[in-house]
Amino acid sequence: MQNLCMMCGKCCKSITTNYSLDELKQMAEQGSEEARVFIEVFKPYKSVEDAKKAQPGQVEQILRELGQSEDFDINKVTFYYCPNLGEDNKCGIYEQRPECCRRAPTGPWACMPPGCGFEGWQFEEREKIKRKVRKLKEYLITAEAIAENGMVPGKDMSVEELRKIIDEKIKPWKKFGAFLW
Repeated sequence: MQNLCMMCGKCCKSITTNYSLDELKQMAEQGSEEARVFIEVFKPYKSVEDAKKAQPGQVEQILRELGQSEDFDINKVTFYYCPNLGEDNKCGIYEQRPECCRRAPTGPWACMPPGCGFEGWQFEEREKIKRKVRKLKEYLITAEAIAENGMVPGKDMSVEELRKIIDEKIKPWKKFGAFLW
């Protein structure tokens, strides 16, 4: 999959996490190896404005995406850059790069730079998840239609119990619109 990378370096020049810098530091102090390594490798920009100067398109895209969340607080957003990225956009520590870099992109809803080589991959992965969510919903609709006295035929559970199970399975994708798929 790494052959999709176009070596633009944008993702290494404007990284953010779901946690503020203070939260990452606290996590590292509490024993999170991943948080410790992240703080060790990536350096924070002094401000969001500094990150925008370095990578305006990427930072604006990330902020737009984050801004869709109900609990978005720009004061908790920290952007980072990797000081190991060379002028040729190659990783200076590639063989020893941290696990977070080895896993990149982390998932189909990761915020990739505009024009990223992973866009097609992201689209395909998102569609796979949407298909799974739709199948779960179709299963629930079928169970509701054939239920006898509120019970799912052939199962030792009520339609309501099934609904809760399916809602729980869909929940991680809610922020991406799963309840509308």
